[in-house]
Order: sequence, then C-alpha cells, then structure tokens
Amino acid sequence: MSISALFIVFALLILAGALFQKTARRVLAGFLPGAGPYRAQSVRARKIKERIAVVFLIGCSSIAVLTTIGIILSLVFESARFFTLIPITDFLFGLQWSPQTALRADQVGASGLFGMIPLFAGTLLITCIAMAIAAPVGLMAAIYMSEYASPRARDIIKPCLEMLAGIPTVVYGFFAALTVAPFFRNLGDANGLAISSESALAAGLVMGIMIIPFVSSLSEDVISAVPRSLREGSYGLGATQSETIKQVILPAALPGVIGALLLATSRVIGETMIVVMAAGLAANLTANPFAAVTTVTVQIVTLLVGDQEFDSAKTLAAFALGLVLFFITLALNVIALVIVNKYREQYD
Repeated sequence: MSISALFIVFALLILAGALFQKTARRVLAGFLPGAGPYRAQSVRARKIKERIAVVFLIGCSSIAVLTTIGIILSLVFESARFFTLIPITDFLFGLQWSPQTALRADQVGASGLFGMIPLFAGTLLITCIAMAIAAPVGLMAAIYMSEYASPRARDIIKPCLEMLAGIPTVVYGFFAALTVAPFFRNLGDANGLAISSESALAAGLVMGIMIIPFVSSLSEDVISAVPRSLREGSYGLGATQSETIKQVILPAALPGVIGALLLATSRVIGETMIVVMAAGLAANLTANPFAAVTTVTVQIVTLLVGDQEFDSAKTLAAFALGLVLFFITLALNVIALVIVNKYREQYD
C-alpha cells in the first residue's frame, strides 16, 4: 500500500511539473518579441494574474476590517449578556468595584459590586500624570533635535531615546516597584506625608518616562516636515528662531503633534504591567496621586484569570469594561480628527 501511494505521489509530481513548465513557457513567451501564437494566451494570463492580485489585496485589506467588526460584535454580545445580570446604571454610575461572585449558587455572597467609576478614575489619574511628564519633555526634545541640535548631537540623542522605547515594560515595572515607589514612600515619611508603597504617582511617572520616545520621535518627524519656506518667510519678516518656532512651526505641525500625543495616550491607557507592579489592584475612588489605584486594563486581565465560569458576571464584566473603553478611545479619536482637520485647513 505504501509503495502504491509513493508511486501515485511521484506520478502526480511529474504531471504537475509538466503542466507548470508548459504554463511558464506560455506566460514567458508573451514577454518576448514575436511571440507568435502565445501572445494572446499571455495577455489573458496577465489579466487573470492581475485580477487574482487585486482580489488578494482586497482580501488582505478586508482582514483588518473584519477583525475590527468581529471584536466589536463580540464585545457587544458579551456585554449584553452581562447587562442581563447587572443593571447598566449600576455599572456605569456605581462607585464601588468588588466583583467577587460565588463559584456556586448555594454559596453566600453570590453578587458583587460592579461600579466602573473607580476604575476609570484610576485610569484617568495615571494617564494625566504620565502625559503631564511625557508631553512637555517629549515635545521639547523634538524641538531641540529638529531645530537646534547639530547632526552629531542628534546622532547621539535620538538613539538614546529609541533605546528607551525598546526596553520591555516589565523592566519599567520593576524600576517603578523597586526604586520609584519606595523613594516616594521614604520621601513622604521624611516629610510627614502618608504615601502608599503602591501609588498612582509612581506608575504615572514611570509610564511618562516610557512614552517620551514615542512623543519625541513622532513630533520630530512632524516638525521636520514643516516646509522650509515657512521658516524662511518668518526669518525674512525679522522673527527670531524662538519666535518662528512658537508662531509658525508649532501651529503648522499641530495636527501631527496631536496625533503623537493621542498615540502616547492610547499606549498609557492600554498599559498593564507597570500599573500592576507600581499602583496595585485596589479600586479606590480618589484623586490623591499618593494612593493606590487600578486601571481598566488591569481589571480586565484580573477578571479573566482564575476558575470562574465564563458566563458568570465576573467574567462578562471584562467585556463590558472593554466595550466602554473602546467607546472612550473612539471619542478621543473623533475629537482629535476634528482638531486636526480644523488646523489643517488653516495651514494648507
């Protein structure tokens, strides 16, 4: 039986090779002068290949669209199941987050508290701290590298910033948990301040340092793309270099700078490891940067880990959090696009 199978496979390979050789000869003949009878076949073959290529490209483009639609539908359907168990008003406006549900129906404490306000408050607090550090530092670094730095200084500074972007987030997490957080705690003890060993300030500070390369690199590319004629026109009117940067270059580059800041904000919102190691898991509703907080992404991971049943409220809450986070990110993108289009029309 095995010898027969090998013989059949060998025969099929010979047949496929002959067909391939014949087809290749016809296709290649279309590219030669005086191809004779193969010219019509080569034209048809090229049209067929072009159609196949177009269909392939459309299919590749559709993958991203279909994937996005699939993610949205899965979030919507699973969130709808969650809202059949927990009222949507309790989820959207609840001030307490304690999703501890029972594994069996006969256990005590089968219901938890699923108020999302503490999670989004912690996310907003850490994001504001991180962007308050990364936005000015990254933008100033981009201005220096594009307008003031010599080529030699740029060749030194830019690789150093890119090295920060290549460091794994777990390394930043260890740095925040073992160095930054204890430093703030000891500093608070020395000054009579109650600073937790896990704080939003430590996580936000380290995340701000982590995303400085994103802001600076993207902003530098945008600032460098501003037409030289705008700079020369400003200098011709007697403006100094600092006045040109403030009045001409930054307004012209504002759409790209907003895009860089939006990308950095999305990175901060989606970060998990640094928050787990430096800010903790406590869902506290507070604006105190010295207190322990948690974020939406951290709780999504926490909810999906363990032996909880997939159709329980605790597990389905992760999809509801993801859906709300998706709409918030979508709203930020829409606002950014409106601002970008407004200033782009002004400076085009």
